Amino acid sequence: MEKKHTIKVQQITITDPYVANAKAKLVTYLLTLETEKFLYEIYQVAGLTPLTESGYAGWERSDAVNFRGHFFGHYLSALALAYAAEKNEEKRRKLFEHMEVGVAGLKAAQSAYAKSYPESAGYVSAFREVALDEVEGRPVAATEKENVLVPWYDLHKILAGLLEISEQVPKLSADALAVAVQFGDYVYQRMCRLDDQEQMLKIEYGGMNDALYHLYLLTGDVKHAQAAHFFDEENLFTDLAEGRDVLSGKHANTTIPKFIGAMRHFQVSQDQRYLKAAQNFWDIVVADHSYCTGGNSQSEHFHEAGKLAYDAHIRNGDCTCETCNTHNMLKLSKMLYAATDDPTYLNYYEQTYINAILASQNPETGMMMYFQPMGAGYNKVYNRPFDEFWCCTGTGIESFAKLADTYFYQTGTRVDLNLYFSSEVELPELGLHLSQVVDRKKMQVTVKIAATRADAAELTLGFRLPTWSKGYVVSQPVHEENGFAIFDEVLKAGDERTIAFQPELKLAATADNPNYAAVTYGPYVLAADLGATAIDADAPNGILVRVGTKEALLPDTIFYETPEWREHLAEQFTAVEVAGKTVAFQSKNTTEPLVFSPYYEMHGRRYGLYFKFVAAGSAEASKILAEKEKWVAEQAKVLASLTNFDENNSEYAQNLQYEHAEIGHARGRRFRQAQAGGWFSYRFDFPNKAAASVHLFLTFHGEDAGKNVAVTVGKTTQKVVVEDRAGFFDQVVPLAIDTKAPVAICLAAQETASPRIFGITFSK
Repeated sequence: MEKKHTIKVQQITITDPYVANAKAKLVTYLLTLETEKFLYEIYQVAGLTPLTESGYAGWERSDAVNFRGHFFGHYLSALALAYAAEKNEEKRRKLFEHMEVGVAGLKAAQSAYAKSYPESAGYVSAFREVALDEVEGRPVAATEKENVLVPWYDLHKILAGLLEISEQVPKLSADALAVAVQFGDYVYQRMCRLDDQEQMLKIEYGGMNDALYHLYLLTGDVKHAQAAHFFDEENLFTDLAEGRDVLSGKHANTTIPKFIGAMRHFQVSQDQRYLKAAQNFWDIVVADHSYCTGGNSQSEHFHEAGKLAYDAHIRNGDCTCETCNTHNMLKLSKMLYAATDDPTYLNYYEQTYINAILASQNPETGMMMYFQPMGAGYNKVYNRPFDEFWCCTGTGIESFAKLADTYFYQTGTRVDLNLYFSSEVELPELGLHLSQVVDRKKMQVTVKIAATRADAAELTLGFRLPTWSKGYVVSQPVHEENGFAIFDEVLKAGDERTIAFQPELKLAATADNPNYAAVTYGPYVLAADLGATAIDADAPNGILVRVGTKEALLPDTIFYETPEWREHLAEQFTAVEVAGKTVAFQSKNTTEPLVFSPYYEMHGRRYGLYFKFVAAGSAEASKILAEKEKWVAEQAKVLASLTNFDENNSEYAQNLQYEHAEIGHARGRRFRQAQAGGWFSYRFDFPNKAAASVHLFLTFHGEDAGKNVAVTVGKTTQKVVVEDRAGFFDQVVPLAIDTKAPVAICLAAQETASPRIFGITFSK
């Protein structure tokens, strides 16, 4: 029996105006980038004369901590995916030329490096091999160290880009695969010499197992599968295969690609343990760590299961839902559906595609978001095109290059519609052309069938039944089968079929606070328009990342004035017409009427997704208003803080340095701890926040009562002993510093390990 497969993007033309614009903006952006500039550092490492006077800045820079090479890999993947989907021949030609330069450049650099370092033949990179030595735990002199944070992560992107070109671009396939094969051989040889796999796996390595298993599927060379297996985190896979939730404290976008790799391993071996691990992981992430948009994480990490209201409203709401995660969760969902035929994965795919992926791009500029704040009062912040190159920009260009890749599924003469956006699809083997026309306001879908040759075949047509619809109406009899409504009659050219879904207004509450919820309508998560106050404001976060800001005085609580307001939700909103919005609703019987429309269409405005829903005039309402005043006052005092100890963006943005110090997590929060004789330090800036007096607060946990740490700020060192208190608490450390200059702080252990440091805050 023929296996169900997605219909290729080459056969699909997107006609939905919003999505077609998103695709067009992406192609325009790709064509403004210079492949030669991405090759600059790669040529330097290979000993070749670069093709340009300089490389790109931002995360691709070389003069400070960086992720160089990562975006070039994403760029190659996006070029290949966009080339496959593009129908305009002139744009296809230009996309091809960019890839041609990229593949030729990698081939030349790989060859030159092999001549200079024959023992490392196959290596091709934007940084020296010493970066890999260091993550493997080998001694590296300080003067020889690279300033690349996650080298295997960066290399994975280039390998993945080569493989994407090899599959999508026939004229470049052989050359791209040849470079990938030699690199795979290099990785195998390096892994055979590896002293400590566990040490290597401590540093984010992207989807190296995924890409190397993918390479094996293309080459059949067992060396590539063996190399991939070195990047399989077996203890983690065992935990998840056996149903244990060990995600709290883990870096989300480090973890998700590991399970994409597990699925590749399953494809190679058919070992059910890897499938089970991926399924259980997906279940836990979606059930316990995901918001109603399908996005997940806070400050790039999973925290305690179900604590979404805490993460979005209390912990730090500006950095919920890293967009990289949604991209990779969709890749994982697609693979799981292919393996299981379970429509649960397709329902999540739709939810996340609309409300997290489409929502992440500025429809005017094509630029993309890093974090997506889930609370109220925030603005959307997008990358700059030529000097930032965030991880989410990299996954973003891939997402918008392949927008139609799960629109339709096919099994022989049966075609299933999965995502409901207006589009057309060619079925040359059947001699048919399908037009999908979607009224996204009413959520009514019509498919028209036309012949493209005289001997056109007949087909069976199925429509996915989304979980957000309370029912549906069809034009002809259907039967339901595994999440799809299948029209009973076999169809031919000239036939037309319609299905009308029935969306309704609902509240999506978080598990940890039933009064903290978002409003949804059918497939859409709705956002309240909160105006354009300081709409271009942003705040620094991590290494060169900018995030949205919260306007604290904007409403983040909806005070309803009638009993059973929530129980009769549909009666509390009036449908209104708003220019540029698919649907819009204005709240009724609330102290402040708000207009809600799809979050993915919300740009250039401050918005609210999740609100607290509280009865007006209640004791809880009074308490919330008082707490808000107190919170605003406390936040105004904060000069600088660090609460995300991640051995990554957040810490290195504060100039992390250390010896014999490690990160860890406990009770959903991350910490750094110095071992005996060890230390760690940071440097904080207080721009425009000069203060006459400054307080330093260190966040401890009561389990560490009695432990001590030597704290040096400026030239003053003092011994701080953890007080005997319960749970997490902030302990003040007296200071006398000048906030007009950067402030260095060092925390050192003495004869025994220091207490765990869960937070460092400088406050007025």
